[in-house]
Amino acid sequence: PHPGILCVDRSGKLVFYDFGMMDELTPQVRDGFRTFCIALFGGGPYISDAQLAANSAQLVRAVAQMGILSRSADRLAVQKLAAYFIRSFKDAQLGRARRAPGTIKSTLGDDLRTLTDESVFRFPPTFTFIFRAFASVDGIGKGLDPSYELGKLAQPFIEQLTADESTPLQKLGQATGLNLRDVESAVTSPRKVAYIEGTLRAMEQGALKIRVRALENERALERLSAQQATTQAVVLAAAALNVATLASGAVAPRLAYGAAALFAAQAASRALGVRKLDK
Repeated sequence: PHPGILCVDRSGKLVFYDFGMMDELTPQVRDGFRTFCIALFGGGPYISDAQLAANSAQLVRAVAQMGILSRSADRLAVQKLAAYFIRSFKDAQLGRARRAPGTIKSTLGDDLRTLTDESVFRFPPTFTFIFRAFASVDGIGKGLDPSYELGKLAQPFIEQLTADESTPLQKLGQATGLNLRDVESAVTSPRKVAYIEGTLRAMEQGALKIRVRALENERALERLSAQQATTQAVVLAAAALNVATLASGAVAPRLAYGAAALFAAQAASRALGVRKLDK
């Protein structure tokens, strides 16, 4: 879609002239996008830490359902990243100052580096048309009205969407006007105590295994493997060079020199990889 195939009639409705670039989202992507919106907008601007953890886990599930997240990705690291961006989004809703650029690195640390190195996010081609469609509609709206904001216009529909997915406690708080946090604390406290008791009992019996990912050890092993590959390439390049100097004839020396050049290039490339891991 582009501005040439859209116009606005006298009643303010959008008119599409051409449907040649229209596409339909699959049910899996559509349901995942719905869950993504609920996780992002749910809880309101003043979201609690417990609700933030639940929303971040829900957002990760939505991203995986849409096919954006790789199956081999570390879900805990992705959940930390989701919690950071949800909190930043809530701060923007409250009009708070944005976080400093270095805050995300100091907050996530090695988790962010691991997600970047493993390239766990993969955007399907369909999302290119989705982003372009939003950009086209937003550009046309601002061209007609400088104060036009797509986010503010979509906010009531998002709130209705999240309201349909509200929990019984949230609906009770909205209906009675009671403080939702107080109602939730009073109702869920016995369940939280039972959960803590069950967790401690499982730890005592050895039925609960705590998974700890040592990112520093993983990077050290990765660096050691890269160093070994570099050393191997250097040795092979030196051996090929020795063969080239000792070989006789016209063809053998050329092949040996070519192999030496190939192994030397591999050694240089892997050395750069080791240097990158040191950063």
